[in-house]
Amino acid sequence: MIKRALLSVWFKDGLVELGKFLAENGVELISTGGTAQVLSDAGLTVTPVEKITGTGAVMDGRVKTLDPRIFGGILADRDKPDHLLELSKLGGVPIDLVVVNFYPFVAEAVESALDLRDAVRYIDIGGPSMLRAAAKNHHSVVALCRPSQYADFMEVFRRNNGHIPLETRRRYAADIFELTSSYDTAVKDYFGKSGQEPGVELKLDFVRSAELRYGENPHQKAAFYLPKGAELPWEQHQGKALSYNNYADMESAGNIASEFNEIACCIVKHANPCGFGFGPSPVEAYRRAVTTDPVSYFGGIVGFNRRVDGETARELIKSFLECIIAPGYSGEALSVFSKKKNLRVVSVTRRGLTGTISYKSVAGGLLYQEKDGDRGELDHLQVVTKRKPSSAETAAMNLGWRLVRYVKSNAIVFTDSDQLLGVGAGQMSRLDSVLLAMRKSRSAGLKIKGAAMASDAFFPFPDGIEVAAEAGITAIIQPGGSIRDREVIRRADELELAMVFTNVRHFYH
Repeated sequence: MIKRALLSVWFKDGLVELGKFLAENGVELISTGGTAQVLSDAGLTVTPVEKITGTGAVMDGRVKTLDPRIFGGILADRDKPDHLLELSKLGGVPIDLVVVNFYPFVAEAVESALDLRDAVRYIDIGGPSMLRAAAKNHHSVVALCRPSQYADFMEVFRRNNGHIPLETRRRYAADIFELTSSYDTAVKDYFGKSGQEPGVELKLDFVRSAELRYGENPHQKAAFYLPKGAELPWEQHQGKALSYNNYADMESAGNIASEFNEIACCIVKHANPCGFGFGPSPVEAYRRAVTTDPVSYFGGIVGFNRRVDGETARELIKSFLECIIAPGYSGEALSVFSKKKNLRVVSVTRRGLTGTISYKSVAGGLLYQEKDGDRGELDHLQVVTKRKPSSAETAAMNLGWRLVRYVKSNAIVFTDSDQLLGVGAGQMSRLDSVLLAMRKSRSAGLKIKGAAMASDAFFPFPDGIEVAAEAGITAIIQPGGSIRDREVIRRADELELAMVFTNVRHFYH
């Protein structure tokens, strides 16, 4: 029978319901810190863990439960009287149920890319230790490691009049060792990251979060997985389930918009931004983004870096869109969106949707790399032409450089200081990408004269800048690094262009 439970959890979902259930069934509750406070606030009687250990939390909370009276209470084999006698001499009591979940190392440290010094704050010591102890002693102790187990536990408890069958205990124990294994792997991988070299072994531990209707095409099976212990960084308010292609495009739309402090809107279609604009309000930013490509935005995914209001929502539903993603929505906006039942409306629950590592299956194996990102190169631009860029040209180049990183290579974008003017994506020749960006800008009726061009990699020949200059481009930002850089710079000077090198390439395949 369960007479005494120790509860110490980071995630408080279902905690009060479980606590009330245990109390109603005569189970004494022992708890720590914030967990004890939540239970007490719910009107439950709680024994503080320090009453058993004889000391409060020390070392900024690093040591709370690491005490022989606690671990003796968990590890004592109830079939061995001498164990119980030793526990009594220590001043401890048998603990029959352990309910623990861990500090969210993946969500708080890995996905936020914390410095190792800060990341170690989220390495749980006492939690995994208590759970491992309880799992080892599963003949005598029941252990729960995630809120999703509470309902099952309570049902088994009711059905068996408080007795938890050995088979169920063993199942819970297996869950614990699986959890601690993946948790330790995440910590190990993060420590290994400090050396900036991929480890000799790569162990991935993911859990299916959603089964998708199909993959890129209807004949391909697909699913979405999250690292164990990680939570979805978004909430879907309405609409059809996200498709395979939605996931990738949603990441780009959300991340592009969130890069900027100014009110911004980004439209993504088939993994490439096809619209981007700043504005005094979300609706004006959206309208400006649509002008980039008034044809391709149809059926796209729209990302904002501001809360979407009712006016913006009314503008958005005028056309067919797959998905809207933003930090939040007003009640009026959600009411407006409800008229479009299939429209997916998603709010980002934390800044950024991307992790720090990219995996790609190829040749029967996996390619592993750090995700590309801002390297601070805009703070160290190298002006390589005789003419220096004006402040307006610099602002346009900065915008172009931040956008071109999200465009499939070979990538070219045209920008002014307020919006994306044209995109050339995924061409085998960089010249073709320039020509495509020109054609898209002209077909949208946008003014290119005086605009900037950003290239994700160097120009191997002067032809790309010649065509761009003829179209009206006056400033160019590119990595440099070609064996013909001098020839390209000389031609830029002849055309009276301003050109800067970033010395950083941003290929995106």
